[in-house]
Amino acid sequence: MYARYFKLDPTEKEIAMNWSKWLRQFHRWLSVIFTATVIANFVALAQTGGAMPSPWITYSPLLPLALLALTGLYMFVLPYATKWRSGRRIAVMQ
Repeated sequence: MYARYFKLDPTEKEIAMNWSKWLRQFHRWLSVIFTATVIANFVALAQTGGAMPSPWITYSPLLPLALLALTGLYMFVLPYATKWRSGRRIAVMQ
């Protein structure tokens, strides 16, 4: 019934579910990597006594953070885009 309502055949629905599952798993692992880089940053700051540590340690959290922002925004917008593409729009009462 679900596949017929959205006019998707079962294989298209399965591909969409696999993509969503993969993206969520990627987002979770990115958060682990981001957390590890931030912890490494604090450890490096503690070991140098407040002086600036190596730039690659300082800037290492930026790539995972940018990827987290992109995947997070995509997952945030996905339910709204699905509703919009399905044609279910709510009429505004005046």
